[in-house]
Amino acid sequence: MLKNSRTRSAAVINIIFILLAAIGVLIRIWTILPSPPIDNFDQTHRVLLDEPTVYPWARNHIRPLDVIPDPSKETSIFWHIPKSGGTAVKTLYECLGTTLANQVGVDPKFNHQDKNEVIAFNPWPGISRASYVNVDTSNKPGLNRARKMGLVPSGLVDLIITSEVSHAAENLFDESHKGHVLALFRHPVDRLVSKFFYLREATWEPQYRPQWKNINILEFGKNKNRENNYVVKKLAGLGVNDTATEEDLRIAMRTIKMRFVVGLLDEMGESIRRFNVVMGIDETDKENRECIDHLLHDSIGAKNYNSNARLHKVEPGSTVWNAFARRNELDIKLYLFIVDVFGQQKEIIDSYESSIH
Repeated sequence: MLKNSRTRSAAVINIIFILLAAIGVLIRIWTILPSPPIDNFDQTHRVLLDEPTVYPWARNHIRPLDVIPDPSKETSIFWHIPKSGGTAVKTLYECLGTTLANQVGVDPKFNHQDKNEVIAFNPWPGISRASYVNVDTSNKPGLNRARKMGLVPSGLVDLIITSEVSHAAENLFDESHKGHVLALFRHPVDRLVSKFFYLREATWEPQYRPQWKNINILEFGKNKNRENNYVVKKLAGLGVNDTATEEDLRIAMRTIKMRFVVGLLDEMGESIRRFNVVMGIDETDKENRECIDHLLHDSIGAKNYNSNARLHKVEPGSTVWNAFARRNELDIKLYLFIVDVFGQQKEIIDSYESSIH
């Protein structure tokens, strides 16, 4: 028995010596391996740290979605994407009695366009509850003037309506005055089809195109439509003749998910509810409820949308659909992503509602 015990002890000791020897060999091998260049490591590390998660204008000036809105102290932007319900949204917030910034405030007939300080006024007293400020946020020169006048710090405006979302956020807001962005999205192909049928009839629009009456939708999609990836380009601050990239798309996705309260034209009722939560609109108020119901059911915009959606429907996968889709692949990918984000944001907006009220 004693002999067997000594034999086992000797075996254990031999195993320990073998393990120690192996560790020593590994240590010697490790010490002679070349170390990675410090410069390359630092450069890689900096790239990882500097990789943009959202566009700088959004990161620096727009509140993230995990911050509960304070409507009494904050200003919001509504990004007006053409043929995506923006005019209906503007009309709604006029009816709701909010103070808006758009081109209405510098209409010469109201005689406030040359004043150098921000004022709010009712353009249609006795007819509408709407108020406007005397700036034009529909274009970059107007936004630059609004910045110099101190539009957002003035605290006079509730909602800034603009198609220049990146320029507005970059120039009107700052670290001390951050805001929220609301946006209503529509499928890019549906939006462009709507644009074609609208602008060939809309004599009141500066972009009126009577010559489009002489072509069909397929010819327009193949040969006349010059618009491509409009939404991705706007978020990236690119011009109409610039080319958007997959990287622009990825940053656009992150920016929208982390900084935008998104709505869908196909989900107008729920989209408006979410916007109203951020804006602090009381939907139980009788006048407010009438404004909302009118927008969703009785307004000219609602009737036109429902009628035109059926009349000018283009089937996915058709020749016409593909003619538009080929030039707008990034916008289509972004829209499908936004549809998912819309579903995910319901819980976030509901949490705002319970916290604000």
